[in-house]
Amino acid sequence: MLEKMRKTISIIVLAVAVYGLVSDNNDLLPYTMAGMGTLMVIMGLEEYQKNRKSYKSYMLFAVSVFMLFVFIQLLIYKSII
Repeated sequence: MLEKMRKTISIIVLAVAVYGLVSDNNDLLPYTMAGMGTLMVIMGLEEYQKNRKSYKSYMLFAVSVFMLFVFIQLLIYKSII
């Protein structure tokens, strides 16, 4: 189940990122970062379920929390301006 979610979210994130690059639209960057954050959460869960409780799964969780935090900050900053 997690593998299907990972593939689906990665296709969506890739499509949004390519559209943002082609159209030169920087307004989609926060949503791309949010998608990458959720993708890293799913990847961390996959590593954790495989009983590989190594630094990789914890690093994926830490980076995803940071990316989601930056996403929230960008949304707040965008709504103020």
